[in-house]
Amino acid sequence: MRITRRNFLRMSAYAAAATGINWFDLEKLSKALAAEGPPPVLWLEGLGDQGCIVSLANYFDGTAGIEDVLLNSIDMKFNPVLSGAAGDQVLDVAEAVYDDYDANPYILVLTGSLTNLDGYCVVGEHGTNGVMQLMETFNRWEARASWVIFAGSCASYGGVNMIGQSKVDNQANVFSPQHTNAATFKNTNYDYSKSLFLPGCPVHPDWVVLSIVDILTNGMPTRDTFGRPTSLLGTPVFANTIHSQCPRKAEHDAGNFAEQVGDPVKCLRSVGCRGKETYADCPTRGWNSVGAYCNKPGVNGLCIGCTQGFFPSMPFNREIVDIS
Repeated sequence: MRITRRNFLRMSAYAAAATGINWFDLEKLSKALAAEGPPPVLWLEGLGDQGCIVSLANYFDGTAGIEDVLLNSIDMKFNPVLSGAAGDQVLDVAEAVYDDYDANPYILVLTGSLTNLDGYCVVGEHGTNGVMQLMETFNRWEARASWVIFAGSCASYGGVNMIGQSKVDNQANVFSPQHTNAATFKNTNYDYSKSLFLPGCPVHPDWVVLSIVDILTNGMPTRDTFGRPTSLLGTPVFANTIHSQCPRKAEHDAGNFAEQVGDPVKCLRSVGCRGKETYADCPTRGWNSVGAYCNKPGVNGLCIGCTQGFFPSMPFNREIVDIS
């Protein structure tokens, strides 16, 4: 699948416009694509619901069309959801990209969590004993990839598949990881120097697009201790808490707390909002064409902390007392 250079730049500009990213970076991207051509992308889907891929597809489909974007400016060689081909036909293409890594460096994207259990998320019929296991395939493709993007909370932290393997202290509101069986569900054998983590359930499409833009123009972005980009093209992404950007913050500071979920005005911290512990630019960036996000007035939901390592083990809504 290929995407025109023109339409990828168009998508990049669309994502950049929401946060005022300058045109100088987009011009650098245009020159990079013109000189080197579109980078091949191998996209693996692990244990997950494919929601991150669907979210990205919906995002692009409202502008130039997902088939246009994923077929021309980035060269999407393998994606289990969007690939038109199947079986040996598409795996042969992916393996050709893997073999040609020196002449044509590629980007590897993972959505969904990893597992080394036999029979889970079999990629295809190549590999050891005629079976391509997920972990084996990821480790092999990751070794030759120029860049690796872990897209979504499942890929970043383990997601739903890690439930029951973490402990939450409800009194202190402290997340204490106890991954006693983490080796089964989460890969720790990766090269951090070329890895970028983009959590979220689903990951925001802007974060994926702008990460590729930033990598192609500037190399690896500055990352926090979780491997998340603190900014993309100079714009903060995972640098600030949801709480610090929330329009309900004044209600919090005044001590006006909601008594039930769905309150249209008051601070929702008391009924379980995780905005104080959650780092992302959702209130600034917004989602979809209406700029909505979970705890926006009018939506009146809770921030459930989907960009943090405690998600989704932390209860989505529960009473929080002793709020400072």
